[in-house]
Amino acid sequence: MTSPRQYVSSNTGARLKQLAARLLKNLYARAYVSLNQDKIRFDPDFYLAQYPDIAASRVDPYRHYVFHGRREGRVGQSPTVENGDRIAALNPSRETVMVVSHEASRTGAPVLSLNLVMRLKARYNVIAVLLGPGELSEAFAQPGVAVVNAYGLRASADHARLFMDKVCALKPIKLAYINSVESRVVLPGLASNFVPTVSLIHEFPAYIRPKTAFLEVLYWSTEVVFSSTVIHQSAVKELPVLADRPVHILPQGRCDLSFVPEDEPTDSTEAERLEARFKALKQEGKQIVLGAGLVQLRKGVELFIDCALRVYERGGMDDLHFVWVGKGYDPERDIQYSAYLYDQILRAGLEDHVTFIPETSAIEVAYEQSAMVLITSRLDPLPNVAIDAMCFGVPVLCFERTTGLTDFLERCGVQHACVARYLHVPELADKVIGLARDDHARLALGATLRASALDVFSMDNYIQGLEDIGNAAAVRTRQEKADFDLITAAKVYRQDYIARHLVCKTDFDTLRTYVRAWASGVEKRKLFPGFHPGMYAQQCADYRPGQDPLASYLQNGRPAGVWAWDVITPDTPAAVIPAGLRIALHVHVYYVDLFEDILEGLEGNTLQPDLFLSVPDEAIKQAATIACQRYKGTVKAIEVVPNVGRDIGPFLSGFEQRHLLDYEIVGHLHTKKTKDYKDPMVGRIWYEFLLANLLGKSAPMADIIVSRLIENKQLGMVFPDDPNLVGWDSNMAFARPFMAKLGLDHLPNDIVFPVGTMFWARAECMRPLLELGLCWDDYPTEPLPFDGTMLHALERLMPMVAVAKGYTISSTNVQNITR
Repeated sequence: MTSPRQYVSSNTGARLKQLAARLLKNLYARAYVSLNQDKIRFDPDFYLAQYPDIAASRVDPYRHYVFHGRREGRVGQSPTVENGDRIAALNPSRETVMVVSHEASRTGAPVLSLNLVMRLKARYNVIAVLLGPGELSEAFAQPGVAVVNAYGLRASADHARLFMDKVCALKPIKLAYINSVESRVVLPGLASNFVPTVSLIHEFPAYIRPKTAFLEVLYWSTEVVFSSTVIHQSAVKELPVLADRPVHILPQGRCDLSFVPEDEPTDSTEAERLEARFKALKQEGKQIVLGAGLVQLRKGVELFIDCALRVYERGGMDDLHFVWVGKGYDPERDIQYSAYLYDQILRAGLEDHVTFIPETSAIEVAYEQSAMVLITSRLDPLPNVAIDAMCFGVPVLCFERTTGLTDFLERCGVQHACVARYLHVPELADKVIGLARDDHARLALGATLRASALDVFSMDNYIQGLEDIGNAAAVRTRQEKADFDLITAAKVYRQDYIARHLVCKTDFDTLRTYVRAWASGVEKRKLFPGFHPGMYAQQCADYRPGQDPLASYLQNGRPAGVWAWDVITPDTPAAVIPAGLRIALHVHVYYVDLFEDILEGLEGNTLQPDLFLSVPDEAIKQAATIACQRYKGTVKAIEVVPNVGRDIGPFLSGFEQRHLLDYEIVGHLHTKKTKDYKDPMVGRIWYEFLLANLLGKSAPMADIIVSRLIENKQLGMVFPDDPNLVGWDSNMAFARPFMAKLGLDHLPNDIVFPVGTMFWARAECMRPLLELGLCWDDYPTEPLPFDGTMLHALERLMPMVAVAKGYTISSTNVQNITR
């Protein structure tokens, strides 16, 4: 047996070892930073000031940064802005705009960024922020343009925020164009400085990770521009929450490639060489079917080859040759894709009919020498090669639902000739053969496309459209700033109330994200209990569209309406509950271990309602019966019910409805575990939040709530004020069939309801729900989805039923308890 002296000695020894280990790690971290000063910049004072959680933990800042902080993306020192002197030296008599490009490679989005810079610098100072390197880096450096190399910024949101703060401090920025979803890291920093932003989205969400990237862009951007309807529809399908977010659809302008430096001289040599190559391929009167772009899976190069095979099999290859121009075809070294393309050509017997040509600086020659262009991409927003080819009068063919190009082709009325069904190669091959055999139709199609393309894809029109959108963004941002200032000055924000996942490091950031959420329509939220901004915006005649609803509410003197209601707190006076008042409490006990929490909560109140317990089986009934021995009130019934309808089914259809028919006030609770979340603590925190509000933890909330129901005869229902702004989600369709029976003439878009279905109510308010006549067979069976059932609809309808009967609602809020 270990003696007390030995135990103390052993424990002390363990503590000394831990202390020694920490000291060694501290020394190691300092030495590591010192020896790697060329790669690691670290300021411990800045680190602790920037990250209050690190300061609060009292951990050594060097140790934390070396072993954890770098991996977490934390910033070790205040970032510096290279070329900051060039920003400061920009013409003070001109307004300044910013263009952000995710990199400077000679590819679609960076080429567009360069074109924007070259066009805008004629009227503005331009700050060109490059988030990655590339061949175009030097091309951005023009008179009147301050190039900021912000390489590596995309790896750290914290770094990007600080970096943008510094850039914005150097020069007032009228507007920022954020080109590509991949450039989104700068948006929060620009928003915090109230810089209007216009984000240009060209990508399909299918190949962007994380999937929430689009949500981030639409949340933080003042205005959003999609290059085609197809891309926008794809984003909404992936993230339905974006459906209500206003956006613009604006086809991008045709890029001027003369701005793009070439690897080799742009004299006639390359053009002559390429022209000779094409003429050799066109011997014996053959026509060229062109594909172009980086050789990768997304571009569908194997589909291009497959189309050639279908043409060959149909006897249409005698007059055609398929040519792909682009970088990346290397079957000797690229065993991920090129090797398989090479093998595909060999096995199909197409060696003499399909040719790959490397990327060229004289791509115009390829257009001039081609009869048609195939866009075989699986997903390709609005390919520059297609725009350029059409401007040369070359017909372009593609698959439906794979590119924004289909918008344009449909507008031109040529979709029958140019658009094949989704990845339907045989149909595409038929269209190729048809155009190849009808010169008149092909030339007429090319002329039609050219005339429309030169107009629709005009860079002048595109720039003018962006400037108009930018001016609207500036107006909206001024309104956001005014709303932010008004809300901040009103001091209505309750840090202890707002949902945990929405609390930022500073009050400034929390309030800024609040205003941004309502301006963008994405992830809307609340700042304090007792007010629903959406209901105010929808139903108050004083609300002016475009202003933040809360700011409008404050500015208009907090007008009364359904959007604002009384909040019951632990400080609300509670009258003595008269003897003989008929009060029932229904509890659905599915998890008997959680039932103890409810009994404990009841013990903190003088209120002793008659209990009606529903349980799923006899074993839980027996356990609940034993647990109820501690309850000082009356247990009226413990009833085994079918495992359907969750807690709502037993509430409406159990106990012969005695708890609703024979009582004046009724409570409804259930033992809640939320299995829809990966973290079980989410459900536990939610359950504790609900019980603290409805039964009480440090205060007798049940006594207070019932007292208010007794005193205020117009009060019909009381439930916790949920800090999350939850709406109909997928449940309105399930609610509509109940409207007439419940006496509801409409369903408002914005609603307030007991999230989690726990409440106290006047029994009379619930009786219209009994008239629905629901029986056990009417409820959906398990397993149930996370959302979108009649049960979720009924949960949302309950307060509306109370209001329809002439009653009001109240919510509860217990300070320092949220979820």
